[in-house]
Amino acid sequence: MSRADRHAGDSSHSRTVAEFTEFYRREQPTQVRRAKLLVGSNELANDLVHDAFATVFQRWNIVKEPGPYLNRIVVNACRDNARHRATVSRANQRIGRAQADAPHDVLWDVLAELPFNQRACVVLRFYAGMNEREIAETLSCKPGSVGPWITRALRTMRKALS
Repeated sequence: MSRADRHAGDSSHSRTVAEFTEFYRREQPTQVRRAKLLVGSNELANDLVHDAFATVFQRWNIVKEPGPYLNRIVVNACRDNARHRATVSRANQRIGRAQADAPHDVLWDVLAELPFNQRACVVLRFYAGMNEREIAETLSCKPGSVGPWITRALRTMRKALS
């Protein structure tokens, strides 16, 4: 069973476009802010969130819980972007070029140094207000992994900011 199917419910409930529009208005600003903290760019965050909403809209009538489903899609898109950026960065280092578009925000600089799972846990816990179970579900990991990731991330952030 796929992750999407786990969030799918009884397809006899037919949601309206107006309900999706309300869902979008309610969730979009928060999702963009979270994504920006994960990817470091407002423009990229908007693009990733827009694509995530398009995916949710395609499955709007079969997804049982659109909020958690959207969270997972956005985090996965941010993770994919982080992997891509790491690949590009390694390639740029090999050919001797510095990455030109590095963000200059202090919070982003500190967050960017964290491994993605630690960064995602910090953003989802302290910005999104999710509990460890919700974070584990969003990141598709064991709940026991979340606490140590947050602890390590906060230790690293304190050290970097001191």
